[in-house]
Amino acid sequence: MPDTLTVLMPTGAQQTGAIATAPRPESLKGLRVALLDNGKEFSDVVLDGLAQTLKRDFAVTDIKFWRKGFPAKGAPFIAEMAAESDVAISGVGHCGSSSPWSVIDAVNLEKAGVPTVALISRSFCPLGQIVGRGVGHTGLPIVMLPHPIGESDETRIAQKGSDAAAECVRLLTTRADSINAEYAAKTFPLPEHAVPRT
Repeated sequence: MPDTLTVLMPTGAQQTGAIATAPRPESLKGLRVALLDNGKEFSDVVLDGLAQTLKRDFAVTDIKFWRKGFPAKGAPFIAEMAAESDVAISGVGHCGSSSPWSVIDAVNLEKAGVPTVALISRSFCPLGQIVGRGVGHTGLPIVMLPHPIGESDETRIAQKGSDAAAECVRLLTTRADSINAEYAAKTFPLPEHAVPRT
């Protein structure tokens, strides 16, 4: 038997070059807000709750939903979406496949010049951050939602979106350099099952 073992990691190489955080507006007033539903169960409920709160509390009047239908792939309409949107919110990542792709969609929108945030549940924020950094966006803003997303009471699911509205607005209207610095330095808590018990 050989003394060494070769282990292959199918994660790919980190992309080179940094993706800049897209310039942010000072306000969402009069802007076109895009909500990208990744197709993961309950994402539509969370985003509906978010949309209602954006309209009620933040005077957002122009909201368009984009639904890609399947959470474990990139949105095929990024260019069209970017042309029709001033800011965007991508989500909801709450599993090992929907979270990376929600982040990748957000990064692609940022690359197209659209200020974007990703909604990810607590257990998958570290993964989302790793993916964002791996594709070259060290400062992509991720809004951490409670985990699990799903519950028997749909109003409680919608409330998770409503509760995230103020943070989404802050991250979409704060100067890009400040957001980039904040998220480049940010560390998300590891999932509880990944933390050693003492």
